[in-house]
Amino acid sequence: MTIHKHGVSAASIGALMAENLQIPHYQRPYVWTPPLALRLVLDIRDAQQAASTIPDPRTAPYVLGAVILHENGEHFDVVDGQQRLLTLRMLLRILEGEKSLSPRSTNRATPVTEVWRQLKDTVRALEPDERQDLAQFIRNNCQVIRVVTDDVDEAFRVFDSQNYRGKPLAPHDLLKAHHLREMRGESDALKSATVEEWESAGDKALDEIFSLYLYRIAKWSRGESAPGFTTGDINVFKGIAATGPLSPNARYHLTAQSTIPLMNIWRHASTAKDKLDSQRSRFQLDAPQLAGRPFFEMVAFMIQELDSLKNRNFPAVDGPETNITPSTFGDKLTQSRYRKVTELYLAAMLYFVNKFSDEDIELASTHLFAWSFDLRVRYLRVVQTSINNSGYGKDGIDSPFSLLRNSSDGRVVQTLTSTGSRYNDTHEPELYALLNGTMP
Repeated sequence: MTIHKHGVSAASIGALMAENLQIPHYQRPYVWTPPLALRLVLDIRDAQQAASTIPDPRTAPYVLGAVILHENGEHFDVVDGQQRLLTLRMLLRILEGEKSLSPRSTNRATPVTEVWRQLKDTVRALEPDERQDLAQFIRNNCQVIRVVTDDVDEAFRVFDSQNYRGKPLAPHDLLKAHHLREMRGESDALKSATVEEWESAGDKALDEIFSLYLYRIAKWSRGESAPGFTTGDINVFKGIAATGPLSPNARYHLTAQSTIPLMNIWRHASTAKDKLDSQRSRFQLDAPQLAGRPFFEMVAFMIQELDSLKNRNFPAVDGPETNITPSTFGDKLTQSRYRKVTELYLAAMLYFVNKFSDEDIELASTHLFAWSFDLRVRYLRVVQTSINNSGYGKDGIDSPFSLLRNSSDGRVVQTLTSTGSRYNDTHEPELYALLNGTMP
């Protein structure tokens, strides 16, 4: 345990704000909305009103939850609580007379500028004495539980994971933190650019690529169940760090992945296909990945690969969240009925092209589509358990993931079989006809 002996204490907002606090690169950007910030102000004002009825308000502080800090040299990195602290800092600046957000403030709408405007409008309605009283109440009477540790991994293990009325950190947020720490030797400019590119993908895309694809492929290809990607599963993607002791296996993967770009220069690989296959070779989904910057490059590449597969297989739509239109099935597929089997199909296709490139891709598409969508014909309702059981091959079920992992030839997908069964004679007639090759 690395939490300081006296590292858990109550601290007033004023005292906390006076400390040398920093927001580390791995933290998510400010995401609070004006209603969320206003709710915090109203709660504080309610607490202020209640405290006014007590002879000594200091005996009943208003606690705003926990703030977890990582002692990092001469400053403290805010691991949990940054959304609250940034909102309170803006509120105090407005209450104490600040006119603008910063010398470089812009009219561009961002969460920070939107919340700043909301807080200014709220404070404008207060009398000068009310503003002063509220600022003093926040600084002196509002408290947090201050938790300090000198080990950032320990900080992530103990943090509450749910910011004050805010958004919990997702598993991919913790992976971002881990791999940014592995970039400790890189420049701040490179780390900032890496975070900016990561955040530009958006939480939806990041959650999707890990939860529905990378995690499932990593587990299913090993014949293991993948019921759901959680913060307890992030070890799957922590990768190999270039520093510290390395096992022979880790040395092999570190050397192999590091030399792939050099091999392409030696081979004068210049075509688009050569470059694409080089990336696929570097980021093999059933091999350990390198920690740090290569991890971020891998994730960006896999998001592009997935988008390419979606456009290739379902050209009329933007992914499986909307109507799905395979060229042989028109516009009859809908989100609620086919989303899960479409995700299963795309996961299998992503793994296939990662191992075998675009060779035999039409063959793979035909067999993997039939294998995935067979579930939709066999069951009235396809649930997550059915998807997971098929993915990892429970009870001897054919799984393309284990087949592809153990084969050197992508044509192994031809050995996949379907039951040929159907829920009843009226269930999914067009899809049943398609899968049995009888659709005109």
